[in-house]
Amino acid sequence: MASTSDPSTDPFQQPSIPSITEPKPLPIATTIPTPPTSQPISNNSTDTDEVSTPGKLTRPRLSQRKSSGTMIIPRDAPTEAPAQEFPPEDARAMSPRRSSEETDKMLINARLSIEKRAQDMQSGLAAIATQIETVSKNCESLDRQNQALQDAIGDMTRSLSRESLSSKKK
Repeated sequence: MASTSDPSTDPFQQPSIPSITEPKPLPIATTIPTPPTSQPISNNSTDTDEVSTPGKLTRPRLSQRKSSGTMIIPRDAPTEAPAQEFPPEDARAMSPRRSSEETDKMLINARLSIEKRAQDMQSGLAAIATQIETVSKNCESLDRQNQALQDAIGDMTRSLSRESLSSKKK
């Protein structure tokens, strides 16, 4: 049952699939969207060649721009800024550097604290060494006592085994 109905009136007809060989033309935007602004865009340019369009920003004219200046430094230019002299009460005159007296005092204090720490560590090491000697002497004493006990136990077991053998023979 084939019907020859118009595709625009037939609600069940599938839409046609575009062919790869025939590209579909894209819509071309005729206007540039402009962001909403609180002030209207005005162009103060008096140039007649330049046409102002809303939404298009224009570059400032050359007479309105400031020169960025040259970045070329001559070879004989000084490499450092000249030193400025400030009055002694000015904060810029206060140097964070210390005087030689202050550094000498800090050096002496640092040496004394290091020597004190070294002496404390040496006395601690000496205490540990004496403790090690005491423990090793106690260990040697316990080893000798252990050996004496083992010898005594061995003598007792031999004497008991002899007595038990002699009592069985009789």
